[in-house]
Amino acid sequence: MIQQKIRKEVNLFDKQFDAFNFKTQFGAVIAGIQSGKTFLGSYWSRNKIGQFRDKNGLICAPTYKILQQSTLEKFFQIWPDLRKYYKEQKGVIELPSKGKVFTRSADQPLGIEGMTIYWAWLDEAGMMPRLIWIVVRSRVSLTGGQVLITTTPYNMGWLYQEFYIPWKEKRDLDLSVFTWRSIDNPFFPKEFFLKEKQRLRPEEFARRYEGEFKKMEGLVYDLPPEQIITPNLDIVKKAEFVGAGIDWGFRNPAAISVGALWDNAWYIIDDWKESGRTTAEIIQVAKNKVSEFRIQRFYPDPAEPDRIKECKNAGLNIADTNNDVIGGISTIQQLIKDKRFFVFDICRNWLDEQSKYHYPEGQEGKPFKDEPEKIDDHLMSGTRYLIYSYQPIRTEMPKTFGGAGWDRY
Repeated sequence: MIQQKIRKEVNLFDKQFDAFNFKTQFGAVIAGIQSGKTFLGSYWSRNKIGQFRDKNGLICAPTYKILQQSTLEKFFQIWPDLRKYYKEQKGVIELPSKGKVFTRSADQPLGIEGMTIYWAWLDEAGMMPRLIWIVVRSRVSLTGGQVLITTTPYNMGWLYQEFYIPWKEKRDLDLSVFTWRSIDNPFFPKEFFLKEKQRLRPEEFARRYEGEFKKMEGLVYDLPPEQIITPNLDIVKKAEFVGAGIDWGFRNPAAISVGALWDNAWYIIDDWKESGRTTAEIIQVAKNKVSEFRIQRFYPDPAEPDRIKECKNAGLNIADTNNDVIGGISTIQQLIKDKRFFVFDICRNWLDEQSKYHYPEGQEGKPFKDEPEKIDDHLMSGTRYLIYSYQPIRTEMPKTFGGAGWDRY
């Protein structure tokens, strides 16, 4: 394999070298595990530190644990001279050249708001919520700084829908994608690669070791593509009922899922999800949704009675919420199976959550657990509050839409 040098200290194999030198504003390395992604990100970040000596950059990982034990561990292993400048409690590498490298975890999106940065490295971004991608893009909007993503393709969420597909279809020329298999790393053992290919399901192997997008195993809501539909105003206008579920949050995102019941089928017609919003701000968003969609009732998370009281005092029509997780999930799963559950394709945050809302995998051949992983499930919870708390629906099949009857928003 041809080896190409970018510095005396490192040799990169062909595909790493191409990714290191990407020219667009946003680049993504989507590759198998142990394929040299974090290694590449560490060198790329150091190169950016050299380019912007007195400016700010960002290193981000999905969780604080991954940030400390994987991303920064590799970064400081390669660049031990920078460890002495790292202030862990402040989450920053304070460089002697007056520049700063902020270190953040994606489970705290508020930690990134307000920054002006000249570059960013998002390690294992496929595990991050869509909100992080939106925030980071805005943080480099003034500087035109580059953003490097390094990740394994964990699910079919925002990274697939809003990065990989627009790049593949040449719809966004600001994007670059580089993919390779674990075995393309010359240090990855071939025997292990072949053993894993025999041991794992084909989809899981392709995702983990070949860097290919495949649907995640154990999805709670396995929504068929034909049930993700173009928005239609007639559904909203003719709906028998329009309601919304509210999942509270502040440091974690708050979320509102808006659904319409029409002809014995549920349609998710709108979503909202943001961090750092006070109760008063969430109430204002809810009121705006009432004006836009004629929402009749809200079903909030019952765990916060003080916030519910504020909603009632503000004039929102609040109903009692049934927070039976297993019962609510089972109801929505049956609706999906019966083709009585649809999602408007503009609900990108909802679809991003759905693509990774999964049951934890059982150990030693045991089945998946009854309740899903509690990770970035805010809109999923809001949807469950709404549908399971509303009265049971009938059993007829919904009418079929198409042709001239469709009106886009």
